[in-house]
Amino acid sequence: MQRLRLRHAAFAGTAIVLCLGIAAPALAEDAPATAAPSAAGADNTVRNNDEIVVSATRVNKETPITSSLHTAEPQSIITRTIIEDSVSKTTDFMSIAALSPGASTTNLGNGPGFGDAKLTLRGFSDGHYNITIDGIPFGDSNDPTHHSTAYFPDGTYDRIIVDRGPGYATDLGQASYGGNVHLISRTPDDNFGGEFIGLYGSYNSSLERFTINSGKIAKLGDLKIIAVGEHKKTDGALTGLPGEWYNGFIKGEANLGSNAKLTLLSTYNHSILYQPDSSSGASCFVNEAGTPANAPSKVSASDCQPGSQIGTYGLNYAALTPAQAATSAWPAARNDWNWQDKATDFEIARLQWDITPWLHLDNKTYTYFYKNFTFEADNVGTPCTTVTATTCGNQTTYAAQAVNPHTGFLAPASPVAGDIPGHSKLNQYRQIGDVLELDAKTGIGTAKAGFWYEHSRSHRLGYDYDLTLLSAAGGLGADYLNFAIANSGPYWNYNKKDGATNIESNGTPVPLYLSYDEHTGWEQYQGFGEFEFKLLNDTLTVTPGVKVQSFTRSSATPLATQSAREGLFASETYKPTLPYFTANYLIRPNLSIYAQYAKGFLIPALSASLEAVTSTGGNLLPQTPTPTRTTNYQAGLVFSGERVNFDGDVYYVQASNSTYTDPSQPGIVIQSGNPATYSGVEAQLSVVLIKGLTAIANGQIGKASDDVTHLWLPSVPNYNALLGAVYRSGDFKLSYLHKFTGHQYAKSLVYAAGVNESYELPGYSTGTAVASYTWQQFTLGASVDNVFNSRPTTSIGLGAYRPANNTFDPVGTYYTFQSPRTVQVSIKYKF
Repeated sequence: MQRLRLRHAAFAGTAIVLCLGIAAPALAEDAPATAAPSAAGADNTVRNNDEIVVSATRVNKETPITSSLHTAEPQSIITRTIIEDSVSKTTDFMSIAALSPGASTTNLGNGPGFGDAKLTLRGFSDGHYNITIDGIPFGDSNDPTHHSTAYFPDGTYDRIIVDRGPGYATDLGQASYGGNVHLISRTPDDNFGGEFIGLYGSYNSSLERFTINSGKIAKLGDLKIIAVGEHKKTDGALTGLPGEWYNGFIKGEANLGSNAKLTLLSTYNHSILYQPDSSSGASCFVNEAGTPANAPSKVSASDCQPGSQIGTYGLNYAALTPAQAATSAWPAARNDWNWQDKATDFEIARLQWDITPWLHLDNKTYTYFYKNFTFEADNVGTPCTTVTATTCGNQTTYAAQAVNPHTGFLAPASPVAGDIPGHSKLNQYRQIGDVLELDAKTGIGTAKAGFWYEHSRSHRLGYDYDLTLLSAAGGLGADYLNFAIANSGPYWNYNKKDGATNIESNGTPVPLYLSYDEHTGWEQYQGFGEFEFKLLNDTLTVTPGVKVQSFTRSSATPLATQSAREGLFASETYKPTLPYFTANYLIRPNLSIYAQYAKGFLIPALSASLEAVTSTGGNLLPQTPTPTRTTNYQAGLVFSGERVNFDGDVYYVQASNSTYTDPSQPGIVIQSGNPATYSGVEAQLSVVLIKGLTAIANGQIGKASDDVTHLWLPSVPNYNALLGAVYRSGDFKLSYLHKFTGHQYAKSLVYAAGVNESYELPGYSTGTAVASYTWQQFTLGASVDNVFNSRPTTSIGLGAYRPANNTFDPVGTYYTFQSPRTVQVSIKYKF
């Protein structure tokens, strides 16, 4: 095992050695070729908006991933080049961001962009870092997690900036904890034109995208408009997981006189994916006879028992058609009973105004909306003990008592053996906010100060149904739920267990078919300020700054909260203060060093705060967990030559990162559990080898461990690496990028008895090849994702833990695999 780890880690080491080894001689060779940046360039440090300063060198024009000389923290600028020429046109922003060092991603295995992907950044999972669009943070309202296929498909942004650190005072969000991923929206062109892209590929996948630019309209203040419309559809790489997405994007910019500009942006997204929201993969073993002693991390279809999902349907199993489900061991897995219907919109109005030659105003007013209505069966992964065309032997629903559907605490509901239970889920929220920033230039630097306000209102609900009865009555189908039928009474599933505390705010019992019906919200205020000192003839930039936040979350739930099933009216407030200090020194016009100290903060998840209540006889006690925080120390070097761009850094982050329930205080959830330490080294390199050919390498070797147990944190790879090249010759373009992800732990716990409950997943990799040829106004392209059709386990849902021999039961273990090879061809017409 140690030899395997060393071999896998060698890929990251190779990438970093390549970065260091090739860069070292190139620093001296390239030095005379780069001119000093202008004073204006030196004044515009990289931020979370579109003020990107990258030297206009050959390598920066040709490489997909670069960095800025003026950064003060480790950073990867993923350019439009990689989005256009080096990844599939159906992929998502999480998967593109994963090409940077220190980043990795997992997805459903349904193909590129055909299901939500999750990004891990230096070991910080989704929800522990911010994602912004043009400097505006967005995310879910229960915790700041994200959905990679919502809001912004890849035709809507120019570039992605991955900042591996809490950022500046102007880097806003509720998770200034593990880093920032900044999306920069498409900019309208000065000239009229547009393009149409048509694509077809594996799994009967298709995409149509139309982009048009109005060009400058002089009579309307040089108004420029860009509009993008996109439709994407697939049958899915996995069985029973088709999906369809509709996206619209429009952005306009107009001058207001000679000193101001107004920008308006709007997006709309609607999608349907036939996937159980709670799906955790596919089973390989269904009974104990002949199973391995421990759940294996690598399996093939031939390794799995014939009666398992993988053994029956192969590695691509996910769901079944209604006809297949009726005669299978998993009738609850029919895809017309398991679907997610999502709709989103995002609007921004931005005013940029040079009030005086030294005072600049930037104000962004915004709103965004998210709605996910999900319907799914309760037990899609549990096999039946007996099967007929209409029943499943171990599925049970519950009917109401004849006298009173509000059964209260007096008697349990009546079981209905064989019927299949399921539920609806709604997650819906609207955020409204404003970000105001004032920049004042002085003789010794630039002062920045501003204010962020955000208002949020959310509605979440979950109701339980008898799917067998509801479907037979015509109330349930593919992306279809008839509320009039479903909520008429006979189709509820009264499966909840009540106690003396399960009461609505008016004192009546919560109905047994109601899981939760919750209304929450927040009011958030944040002030920020910094002063960017320019010293030593503008070669040294020193920036102290601070963010001061007041975040009040509230619950106005008359019926039932999500976890406690009780009515609750309560609120809680958090007031973090986050200082930081950065420095950037320009040793030469093309060589800089930087360092950063910063405090990070993570708003407690709703499940760990207002939803985590204790109650005695209706006396609700919402919890106020201690927020999680980070202290970041990092330093690095950037070189930007004519042929070479190099960025290397070291980092050390101390964090309180875990959420757990204290057994000595029942019901008390503590979010600042065991402290943890994240540390490592990162590097990224782009080199123009010959005219038209640019080599790319980046990597990270790091560690993330619990300071008390000294175990690795779960789902944190021990290394990441990227090796590849891009080639351009006239109208022909070719690229190949290969991403390596190191080994990680699916679990990493120590029980009180000292038993180490851990489970290791081996490392894996995938390669993407993209080629295109342009003839006049037409471009023909092709892409191959997962070129070598590698199908490793990328995530695992483990069965029961066996403390006697420190193993996990193969029965009850579920596997998710890397997407199979995906081939896509496209044609683009540009006018």
